[in-house]
Amino acid sequence: MQVMQTLRRAELLYRHDPAVLEGDLVMSWGEFARRTYQLAGALQELGVGDDDKVAVLMLNGHRYLELFYGTFAAGGVVVPLNIRLAPPELIFQINEAEAQVLVVDDTFALMLPAFAGKLPTVRHIIFAGQGKLPDRTLAYEALLAEAPRPKVAERGEDDVAGIFYTGGTTGRPKGVMLTHDNIMANAQNGLIANRGTHRDIYLHSAPMFHLADCSATFGLTMSGAKHAFIPFFEPTKMLEAIQRHRVSLALMIPTMLNMVLNHPNYDSYDLSSLRVISYGASPIPLALLRRALDKLSCDFIQGYGMTELSPLCAMLPPEDHVRDGTPEQLKKLKAAGIPIYTAEVRVVDENDQEVPRGEVGEICARGPMVMKGYWKQPEATAEALRGGWMHTGDAGYMDEDGYIYLVDRTKDMIVTGGENVYSVEVEAALYEHPAVLEAAVIGIPDGEWGEAVHAVVHLKPKHQATADELQHHCHALIANYKCPKSISFSEQELPKSGAGKILKRDLRQPFWEGKERQIN
Repeated sequence: MQVMQTLRRAELLYRHDPAVLEGDLVMSWGEFARRTYQLAGALQELGVGDDDKVAVLMLNGHRYLELFYGTFAAGGVVVPLNIRLAPPELIFQINEAEAQVLVVDDTFALMLPAFAGKLPTVRHIIFAGQGKLPDRTLAYEALLAEAPRPKVAERGEDDVAGIFYTGGTTGRPKGVMLTHDNIMANAQNGLIANRGTHRDIYLHSAPMFHLADCSATFGLTMSGAKHAFIPFFEPTKMLEAIQRHRVSLALMIPTMLNMVLNHPNYDSYDLSSLRVISYGASPIPLALLRRALDKLSCDFIQGYGMTELSPLCAMLPPEDHVRDGTPEQLKKLKAAGIPIYTAEVRVVDENDQEVPRGEVGEICARGPMVMKGYWKQPEATAEALRGGWMHTGDAGYMDEDGYIYLVDRTKDMIVTGGENVYSVEVEAALYEHPAVLEAAVIGIPDGEWGEAVHAVVHLKPKHQATADELQHHCHALIANYKCPKSISFSEQELPKSGAGKILKRDLRQPFWEGKERQIN
C-alpha cells in the first residue's frame, strides 16, 4: 500500500469538497492535491528523491499536511521534529536523520541562528512562514509557483515513509522507521474505530509532529473528511475552532481534555457538533473521564500504543464508555482497550513466555503496524522486536475478555502531558552540573499533567547547588517539558541494588503509596 493512495482517493471522489479549514481559508481537495504535487516537483528540483529526508519544524497548519504528502510524492522520507525540543536536541536529530531539506515556519525560523554551521547534511532550508524571508532560505510559496511537474514516486509497502523520533532510553534518541504499510494499517484501524466519513471535520489541535495526530490524518484523508487546524493547543483556540468549523472529530490527551473542561467560559461554546473524541498518550484519571462523559454528549474512544506501533495496538470503544452499569462494565473504563483489528497482543514474562490471564507481565504486540526498526540502531531494533513481537516496555495484564490493563512501566519512562520523558536523558543533563554526584529521575503523580518529572540529587562533598540552579542548568540542555519540575536533595547516597544500580522503585514508592497503579 502507498500513503499517497489516500490523497488520490480524496481527490477522485471529493475534488470540489473542502479539504482544509484554517481561519478564513477554505481549500478544496482538488486545490490541495494540486499544491501537493507542486511541492513534490519543487522538492525534486532541489534534489529530493527516493529515501531522501525532509525534516519539518513547524506549528500546525495546512502546509504541514502538504509537506507530508508532497514529500511522499517526491519519493522522500518525512522527519517531523518535536517543536518542544531545545536546539541541541534538534540539531542531533536533523543530523542523525541525514536530512537534506529543513522546513521551518515563522516561529522556528528564530532558531536558525542556533543551527548555523551545525547541519552538514542540510542542503536547503525552506521558509514556510508569512513574515520576512530569512537569509539563505527559500520561500515555500515561490517554490510552489515555479515548480516543474513532478515524476510522482511509486514508493510504498515496506519502503520507509517517515522517521519519528522518540526519546532514548540509553540517552540517545531513537528514530522510529515507519513504512507505508505501517501507516496505512493504522489509518484503516483508526477510520474503522471512529467510523469516519467525508462528512466529518477533524481538528488538528495536538501537534502534527506527534504520531497520535498522524494516526487520524491519513485515514481521514482517505475518507475525504475535512482537516481543520489551530497552530497549537490552547483551550480557547480549541473551543473557538470546534464552534466555528463545526468540528465532529477531535483528539485530546488527558491534560488537554482537563483544560478544556475547566475553561472558565466552557458553557458559552457550542460543542454540539462533536461526534467522537479520541484520547490517549497517557492513562486518563477515572474522575476526569467520568466528568467528560457527563459534560460532553459525544462518543469517546481511548487509544493505546506507542510510536513503534504507528502508534496504535489497542482501543477502548465507545460502547465501553458507560456512565452507569454493572461493576464489571464500569471496570472496563480503567482498561487501555482491546486489540485493534490488525494487532495481536499478548502479555509475557521475563522469558517471553505468555502469562495466564490476569497475571502482570510485559505487553507485546505484532502485526502490520509494527515499525520496520530504529534508524541506525540495529541492536536496539533486534532487542525490541525479538521473537517477532514488539516489546512495549509497559507492564500490564489481559483479562478473560481480552481487555488490556496497564499497571506500570518496565522501561524508565515518564509520561507528562502526553509527552514521553526518558529518565536517563534528564539524568545525563543533571550529571553535567559540577556539583552533582548522583541523580535519579522519577515520575510522580500530578493532577494536571498526569505525571511530573522529579529528581532526587546527592551532591558532591563540599559542593552546593539549589533546585533553581539545577533546573536552570537543565533548561539549557534539554526541552523544557523534560526538565525536573521539582528536585529533592539527599544527604546520603541514593539506595542501590547489590549490582550497584540506583533503586528508583524505592524512591518512587512514597509518592505512589495507595495508588491502584504506578502510572498516571
